[in-house]
Amino acid sequence: MIPHALGHWLCPRVVPHMHPIPALAEQLREECEAMARYALHHGLPVAPELIAQLGDLIDRQMPARATPHHALAAIHRKLAAAIAPATPQAVTLLDAQHRSDHPFAWLGPVPLIRLLTSAAIAFLIAVIATGMSPDVSSANIDRGFLQSDGTRLLWNTLFLLFCAGLGASFATLFQAHRYVAASTYDPKYDASYGARLILGVIAGLILVEMLPAQLFDRGSMHNFGKPALAMLGGFSATAVHRLLQRLVDALETLVRGDRSADADAAMQTYRARAASERTQWQSELAANLIDLQQSFDSTASPEAIRQRLADFTRAMLAASDPAASSSPATRPFKE
Repeated sequence: MIPHALGHWLCPRVVPHMHPIPALAEQLREECEAMARYALHHGLPVAPELIAQLGDLIDRQMPARATPHHALAAIHRKLAAAIAPATPQAVTLLDAQHRSDHPFAWLGPVPLIRLLTSAAIAFLIAVIATGMSPDVSSANIDRGFLQSDGTRLLWNTLFLLFCAGLGASFATLFQAHRYVAASTYDPKYDASYGARLILGVIAGLILVEMLPAQLFDRGSMHNFGKPALAMLGGFSATAVHRLLQRLVDALETLVRGDRSADADAAMQTYRARAASERTQWQSELAANLIDLQQSFDSTASPEAIRQRLADFTRAMLAASDPAASSSPATRPFKE
């Protein structure tokens, strides 16, 4: 009940249309109106005739069956090209949210931003509240899971989880706000932000409690405490994933052995074979040139010389295949 009420509280109230019209015509009209307002507000170059034509189509009270779909679609295409890279869906959604009378619009222009902002505020309050407990201290946090127990372990674990959640909510809120600011926001990706938030909390806890502390002895992170590491892990869950993947690759290398030596040996063998074939082809080419020169010095007829030149040209064209150059078909000068 509480999540449902919270979602209803943060989402805007939708006013039903008084006159039912076809769904496609409604979408075209709403998106054209929103894109026209967006272009006018931002001073985008739009032909005045296009705005006037759209105004005439909207002001003209047409029945549902006589809705000018073709004209609206043509205007929609031109307006979409004018507002690019913004998308008609994002512009329409932001325009509807801007014109709604939602009491918490100051938290964000769309429901996703409001939910992420509320989550960030909740994690911040939780970090402060758990940090006020006498059981939460630097010494107790450094003990970790294996050297602590009871309520002391619970409070310190919650503190680290809330730190990771604060970093994860900040990262997801920052990323979502970029799409909203660029008017390229797509509601179909809303669920992915919730997954990123959960993955960030898990990644922060893995980074500070599951991985060995010796991993951070070298580098710029050796002075970071566990709360800071938890926040960093929550902010970039992908970095924690890459770290774990690198550890898995190192373990597989220990088990199977390093395969880079085999790859280097195969490359050296290929290069040696290519060099041998190139040397063989150069030798055969030199022999063919000598035969051609001897034919010029002899008393051969011009027709025979032209034939030898044609054969030599064909041999040169086939030189891209060193294996074929050693075959009898490409050696016309040998009897």
